Amino acid sequence: MGGLATALRLRHAGFDVTVLEKQPRPGGRSNVIEENGFRFDMGPTILVMKETFDTLYRDIGQDIDERLSFTRLDPNYRVYFHDGTHIDLHNSMADLAEAVKGVEPGAAERLFQFIGAGAKKYALGMDFVTRNYDRITDLANPLAGWKLLRTDSHQKLFSHVSRYFKTDKLRKAFSFHSMFLGLSPFDSLAMYSLITYADLALGMWYPQGGIYSIIEDMLALADEMGVTICTDSPVEEIIIRDGGVKGVRLASGQEMQADLVVSNADLPYTYKALVPAEYRQHYPDRRLDRMEYACSGYLLYLGLDRTYPEMQHQALYFAEDYRANLDAIFKTRTLPTDASFHLNNPTITDPSLAPDGHSVLYLLAPMPNLQGDVDWATAAPQVREQLLSQLEKLVDPDLRQHIVWEREFTPVDFERDYNAVHGTAFGSLAHGLFQSAYFRPHNKARDIDGLYFVGQGTYPGIGMPMVMISADLVTERIKNEWR
Repeated sequence: MGGLATALRLRHAGFDVTVLEKQPRPGGRSNVIEENGFRFDMGPTILVMKETFDTLYRDIGQDIDERLSFTRLDPNYRVYFHDGTHIDLHNSMADLAEAVKGVEPGAAERLFQFIGAGAKKYALGMDFVTRNYDRITDLANPLAGWKLLRTDSHQKLFSHVSRYFKTDKLRKAFSFHSMFLGLSPFDSLAMYSLITYADLALGMWYPQGGIYSIIEDMLALADEMGVTICTDSPVEEIIIRDGGVKGVRLASGQEMQADLVVSNADLPYTYKALVPAEYRQHYPDRRLDRMEYACSGYLLYLGLDRTYPEMQHQALYFAEDYRANLDAIFKTRTLPTDASFHLNNPTITDPSLAPDGHSVLYLLAPMPNLQGDVDWATAAPQVREQLLSQLEKLVDPDLRQHIVWEREFTPVDFERDYNAVHGTAFGSLAHGLFQSAYFRPHNKARDIDGLYFVGQGTYPGIGMPMVMISADLVTERIKNEWR
């Protein structure tokens, strides 16, 4: 998605652009399955911070709302707990306050305080998200340090949330968002409560046809604008001579000349697999190996011969022992004994994704990446059984009888299909303090002229909105340097 956005921006600026894609269809982690009348988004399923997509389209002379149809979700999530209870997280503050009071009497006032604190973090955080970095003082300066301390952004996220909510249920419900950055809420900065704020205050959006409909529209625009798209064209090497890029060599042996190359592959993969070692003094293997990598995930896609109108569009299930679940994923890198998961039923909003009377269910359980020693040939059936058993308790005790189509996707598949380093699911590099903002790999190679990066491996980082901003930032840099 980042590569396509950059291609559109550069083409609009007058560059001749060719996109090289390893897979049969573009999209990367934002891909699609279409079989037996079912259509599944394989990766992201919901859009937040929609204005980042509005900006892309506006900047190339288009209006996304004239080309695609969006539905705003309410509630954003239904959150299921281990004891069979649930709470709906509405984006209406009045409705959300009522839901919170039902779980924790007296928590409504603290909810508004929490949202207000998130708004301050959002304002602070976006100052560091929407900029290119050239020097350490762009990030580390007295004003930034004062803001960081004043908003408590330096604290740990779960501890920060616990200041506002006293029950385990609400602490889980308002701290899980860092998981989508590949970080445990117990280890991530409180700064990332800004994501919770963005979800609740700015809303969550579903495009008809699913997230992949955005990819399809970007491809249509690329065709209209004269961008060349080459699928089934894996790149084997970025050709470098005299300290600068000269093009790329495909796995087929074909060489393609170029004045500059923008890599949307996982950044550590780009350096390790595509750039010869003698040209990457700043990112040798030993440095890349020391970096902190995000978690992976197990995904289960189910086509069912019945509908579930009582469900919400998307939901979450939290394991009873939240910390044990997260420690297994991030610390010991072992299979969680009780998996938390994201549950998506987009046919609630968009029945066109399945045949009449059918529905699609998407389950994503965060899992350790391949730095652990999990054997996914034996682990996948265990996780599938665990998820289906829990789903039968939450949704339908006879659910298995209604499965007419299914597919799974494991960390091994992420590594094989997307060149995801260590099979990471959401993005390669986790968002620890020293892998964020200025400290995250920059979008321009320091020692190779003409080599740039876009996507979740560079700043601002993981997530579709961040990737859209990344495309804007690298285009700005390229236009300034190649004017």
